Amino acid sequence: MDMNASKPWRAFVCSHTHWDREWYGSFQEYRYRLVRLMDRLLRLLEEKPTFRCFNLDGQTVVLEDYLEIRPEKEEVLRRHIGEGRISVGPWYVLPDEFLEGPEAMIRNLLRGHRLAEAFGHCSRVGYLPDMFGHISQMPQILRGFGLDNAILWRGLSGEDWPNELWWEAPDGSRVLVEHILEYCGYCNAALFAGSLPPSLRGKWRFPDGRYVITPETEKAAEALVEIVRKTAEKATTDCLLLFNGIDHMEPQPELPEALAAAARRAREEGLE
Repeated sequence: MDMNASKPWRAFVCSHTHWDREWYGSFQEYRYRLVRLMDRLLRLLEEKPTFRCFNLDGQTVVLEDYLEIRPEKEEVLRRHIGEGRISVGPWYVLPDEFLEGPEAMIRNLLRGHRLAEAFGHCSRVGYLPDMFGHISQMPQILRGFGLDNAILWRGLSGEDWPNELWWEAPDGSRVLVEHILEYCGYCNAALFAGSLPPSLRGKWRFPDGRYVITPETEKAAEALVEIVRKTAEKATTDCLLLFNGIDHMEPQPELPEALAAAARRAREEGLE
């Protein structure tokens, strides 16, 4: 799409975390961090109405992991999920599509849907950003659960894909895909707001300049406008999807202020 076109850009920023239950640390080490993240998220949602919502990585198992430690938080957690301020599901746990058998894949979605709906709402997004490849039947499986879309990052070869495309299964089922560009992936708007969360402080370095780590709102806004320009290079519509998050990242309380500053700058530069 022509960046000089008169049509304004609409950038949607998804605040999220990417949650590995067990990776280079043990399950309990990560659960310790999860409890800290969730405690701070719930407090933030209570204290700051302008922080609209947070995506728990398309999973629901994190609810069980958290409530085993904080059972007294179930009521407030249900309320925020029901109000759409915390997004969970449709998966129970994000799958590795080449390790799960077909029955396990179905059961994963089934359990994820049931648990999310029991808490008040299940996301209607086929959330698949961090898979290292995709099975051809996935659109058929998603359609079987009433999901008509998917979000992909990893798992597509090459870099010539547009932001939006159709993904069709052998049986003809298809879903609309929002493809996150290789440019920064699901963290293309990560860390541009305010201070770093403690879980990342001193641990992440991005020397190539793709990610913006700054405590200054105006500099963050300037960087966000540049991210919009970069993302728009392969857009087929006027809608852009940006991700404010990264692995095990806690919510950034300063995000609303950074977005407001970015919106002002975008208007000044004719991008809104």
